[in-house]
Amino acid sequence: MQPDDLHRLQLDGVEANLSRGDMVIVDLSSLNHMPSQQSVCSRRAQDLGDRTNLNVFALNEDDTLLMIPGAKMRVDTHKHLLGSPSLGRAIEN
Repeated sequence: MQPDDLHRLQLDGVEANLSRGDMVIVDLSSLNHMPSQQSVCSRRAQDLGDRTNLNVFALNEDDTLLMIPGAKMRVDTHKHLLGSPSLGRAIEN
């Protein structure tokens, strides 16, 4: 997901997707020239994670690429492996 033309994140309906196990990746790099709006969008993504009881992970150093893994997805924060427990396999990062 990326911010729209008005620099907002449209998160309507995303909670249902997360509950079904879909992963959401938010790319805020288009807002590098607008740090306050980038912060607002980042906070909205974090609020979505809080509402769904899911963690939000920054995938890069400047926190412009955020990942919210869907329900029943696992993220190994020690080995940096992503995967689904139902598949019994992981993707190395």
